[in-house]
Amino acid sequence: MKQVFKVLAAFLALAVMTQAVAMAQDAQTIKVKGEGVIFNNDKALAKDKAIEDALRKAVEQVAGTLVSSSTLVDNFVTVEDKIYAQSRGYVQKHRVLSERVSDGVFIVDVEATVAKSALKKDLDSILAGIVQRKEFPRMLLLISEQNIDQKALQGAAMVFSMSAVENKLIDELSPIGFTFVDPQVLSGRVTESMAAGLMAADSGAQVQAARQISDLTDAQVIVLGQAVATNAGNVMEGVRLQSGQADVNVRVINADNGQILLTASTHAAAAHINASTAGTKALQKAAVKLSGKLKEKLAEKWASSVGTITLDVTGITGYQDLVLLKQILQNMVRGVKGVTERRMRKDGAMLDVFFDGKSDFLAAELTGKKFDLKFEILEKTANRMKVKISR
Repeated sequence: MKQVFKVLAAFLALAVMTQAVAMAQDAQTIKVKGEGVIFNNDKALAKDKAIEDALRKAVEQVAGTLVSSSTLVDNFVTVEDKIYAQSRGYVQKHRVLSERVSDGVFIVDVEATVAKSALKKDLDSILAGIVQRKEFPRMLLLISEQNIDQKALQGAAMVFSMSAVENKLIDELSPIGFTFVDPQVLSGRVTESMAAGLMAADSGAQVQAARQISDLTDAQVIVLGQAVATNAGNVMEGVRLQSGQADVNVRVINADNGQILLTASTHAAAAHINASTAGTKALQKAAVKLSGKLKEKLAEKWASSVGTITLDVTGITGYQDLVLLKQILQNMVRGVKGVTERRMRKDGAMLDVFFDGKSDFLAAELTGKKFDLKFEILEKTANRMKVKISR
């Protein structure tokens, strides 16, 4: 009976602690200074303006911890309209620590507590706008998962899995516009060499295998990685609650050109009387953290309207054609901010074009204008075009 009471007490303590941690994680308390100009000696109005200024600054600071500064800057107008204009709505509570008047300005020092969950929800709507500008890219999740007392998925089994981490990522990323490839559509189409390539230590082999698999699904973004949960033993002495520890490491690849967009790692812990359940909960928590990193880093990567479009060019008869092609792209095509030559082969070349706009616009420019070279678009995705040139 005493053991039962111990377990119940541990569960109660864990529940209280979890709730307290959740509340603390949802709120951030900071100290800020606000200012309001005094007009017609109306100090009361100036004080109100100073407090509003302080609350806005508090929300600005918390927003900067949730998404990258470049995302906020590149989406300045949207942030101004949707976030900062309603700053008071994100502040749970505030108190004025001090107030003073200096050179016709009312100054207040304020301690404000900002609700991060509400702010994050609205910031996600801005991220959704960025994803929309990228034409809602299809994402393929290829994450090998190993829970406590389980073997890691290998080869083709990894491709067809729908693990706890993958399911949680879908839950977190779908609301901002990502669509996901069902691994089952690959059933019977993935070769052993593709599966082996995914598990290879060589990053080049991984990228090549991932691109081969994405060709079967039209995925634009591939999340490739591993998730492992381990048992750290009892939470406390004399209590049977098990501590699950999870680590997730991923590499995000642009499937069109093989470019590694970002890498990310997360760690999380959870407790349960069943070790496997503790591992699952820890994996899910790590996946939530990972989704936050993916949102932030992809938004930062994509916030700028200038992106990289890879041109796979055929029909080149000599180096003179390549020089002319680069001159046309750099000097005569609207939206092109730069051109980098990746490689040249006997009858073609691979170029990275830094373009302000969608690949549709670049294709329209190349085929709709008269140049010394003629352009025929053979294939096109959001980040890659196969082009044939002729005189």
